[in-house]
Amino acid sequence: MVVSDEQSAFKKPRDPTLPIAKTLEKVRGYKTLTIYRMQKSPWYYVRLYEGKKVLRKSTGTSDRRDAINFAERFFVAVKTKLINQQPLSNRSGFEVCALGLMNENKSRVERGELSQKKIDNDEYRLKKDLLPFFRKYEIAEIDYRLINEYISNLNSTNSCRNLSSSSIKIHLSHIKTVLRYSQKIGVVKTLPAFPTIKTIDKPRSWFNHAEYSKLHNTARTHIGEKFAVSAKSKEKLRNGELTEELYDLILFMTNTFIRPTDIRVLQHKHVTIVKSKQVYLRLTHPMTKSHAQPIVSLVGAIEVYESILQRQKAEGFGRPDDFLFQPQNENRDYAMQQLHRQFDHLLKITGLKKDALAESRTLYSLRHTAIMFRLMDSQGLDLLSLARNARTSVEMIDRFYAKHLTAEMNVELIQSTRNDDLRSTNAATAQRVKRQTTDIELNAEPKQVIVLAPKKPKTKAKVP
Repeated sequence: MVVSDEQSAFKKPRDPTLPIAKTLEKVRGYKTLTIYRMQKSPWYYVRLYEGKKVLRKSTGTSDRRDAINFAERFFVAVKTKLINQQPLSNRSGFEVCALGLMNENKSRVERGELSQKKIDNDEYRLKKDLLPFFRKYEIAEIDYRLINEYISNLNSTNSCRNLSSSSIKIHLSHIKTVLRYSQKIGVVKTLPAFPTIKTIDKPRSWFNHAEYSKLHNTARTHIGEKFAVSAKSKEKLRNGELTEELYDLILFMTNTFIRPTDIRVLQHKHVTIVKSKQVYLRLTHPMTKSHAQPIVSLVGAIEVYESILQRQKAEGFGRPDDFLFQPQNENRDYAMQQLHRQFDHLLKITGLKKDALAESRTLYSLRHTAIMFRLMDSQGLDLLSLARNARTSVEMIDRFYAKHLTAEMNVELIQSTRNDDLRSTNAATAQRVKRQTTDIELNAEPKQVIVLAPKKPKTKAKVP
């Protein structure tokens, strides 16, 4: 076929980035691994088919033997990234980086740096919300506008959800953690700006002295009471029973500041009765909520622990590796479920399920109660000591617990003075005022004393 000069003029020139056919050479033993040259560059290039992707990279050399050595190293590097679920190139999607971070965090769980529960929550959030929205985007494409759009979609009318500010912050934190991971492995150099979410701290629900007395006294007098355990559909599943263990749990938590998550892992080997100038329990259970400092109990915890130990030994437990609560259940999720069910029933029969602000109370409220009692009843206890002993921070104490405090709860501390003369004058004034009868009546209820560990009856109380 003869091609005219006019046809030659319109013939599309060859792409200079295409491989030169005669230079294409497969690297022996590596299937789709190939080296080649192209008109645009003096160097050899390496090409590898991995799944549905084509990976290319310059070898930086014009020597064939050096190019083959580079290609072999390139192949190993790609396979290593695949095994570790790391991105194969700098242009990498959100999904690859998110899965790479998840894989890294699972290793941290094995080292004891993170809890399995955090991994489970992150994985659920990733599959339910993050990946459906961000899967189609490259890391470099994610900016303030896109993140803001994601937050708007979470609470859109179509989603039928009404996430709190705290929940939205958790989503933002997860996104930021993925982007920081991508920054560490060199996918991006900088992170985008993030929307600011304003949160209103809600004080933790707790029991005041009167409510707490009602709670533990009812737990003691209703030991052995049967109750129905129902599904969400109100269908009865089985019978539950209020046990002596629940009574011990209430007293133990309010004397040790521990969380329900601590109860899950606490064993007898983690408990030491210290007898020095002061007597107390020292709890050295594994790290929870990123804190691992020993916890010092109140004096009342000793009698509670001795009672638990005595009862468990009679039941065949009480060994160092046995759990303090629900030792018969190795499945700790089920063990905690049993305790939560009993406590929830106790809240119902005492009418204490909701606090004055209509906030629901849970087993966690016992920890909040322990901290609040120390804030109100201790003499000169500083927040730092309290925070460290409760495995939390001063900021958390101030934000979520101290908000409950009013000036009248600590009048004695507010009026305290180092001046002896002023102290005497104040005492005389107080005595005079108390003797006077005036038209002004103070309606404040007298402060009730908490009973930390009342002695338990030898036999279980009868069910009313």
